[in-house]
Amino acid sequence: MKKLLLSLLVISSFSVNSQILSEGFEGATFPPTGWTKASTLATTQWDSAPITLQSATPLLPLITTVITGTKSAAIQYVAQDLDADLISPAFSLVGYSGATFTFNAKIGYEYMVDPANAAGDLLVQVSTDGATWTTLWVEEDQGLFEDYEILAVSLDLTPYVGESSVKIRFRYSANDADSLSVDDVVITGTLGVKDVLAANFKTFPNPVNNIITISNDKNIMLSDVRVTDVNGRTVKTINANNVSEVQINVADLNAGVYFLNINSDSGKAVKKIVKN
Repeated sequence: MKKLLLSLLVISSFSVNSQILSEGFEGATFPPTGWTKASTLATTQWDSAPITLQSATPLLPLITTVITGTKSAAIQYVAQDLDADLISPAFSLVGYSGATFTFNAKIGYEYMVDPANAAGDLLVQVSTDGATWTTLWVEEDQGLFEDYEILAVSLDLTPYVGESSVKIRFRYSANDADSLSVDDVVITGTLGVKDVLAANFKTFPNPVNNIITISNDKNIMLSDVRVTDVNGRTVKTINANNVSEVQINVADLNAGVYFLNINSDSGKAVKKIVKN
């Protein structure tokens, strides 16, 4: 009993981070697949670094725009009003208990943050509908940093878990400010204990015509499995008698999506299947 209780406590406090989106801008085309860009000036837009950036002080050497690898996403400054966007593909945060968004940025301090000269902003924003954007971060939030120092930024996306179509946007809004670049965009989601337990079970074949098998290699013992439809109605119940693998005949079910509600000695888990 003590051993079983301990194992349940360990499982209940366990979580796993799953990578949802990752972009290093190393591809041959820009923007990368699924990403989009827009600008109020056709001649000045987000592009693939390294690019030849104008230096705010002519006597200084050219600015190094690449952050990691051989390429980054970058934009030049221009002495005109400019709003330029770099927008991620939509991604889902459904099924996660938490989410984090990290990226690196290389930004000039003197003309972006310094109160005496600041003339622009890098806004990092989030949207769940592609129309309304909420600002999560602006370079002033980073405090004091050196000109073109690489900034490692981490932002919490937990308020957006459960949303099925999330996008992030880098917006450069400036007039005669500083050039900058961003790189190493990573979005991770935290899976809760039920999701972690469900990941231990394999269901095959899926989609299924007749017989579907539930198995695991963790020696987790199944007590019973309840098959439900998309409306939550139970259509089949199987007594598994504490085995690690069970087969279920679903040949009599109509085509559609169903859920396997698994009861085991390690807790409950749910797996989705498709019946042909």
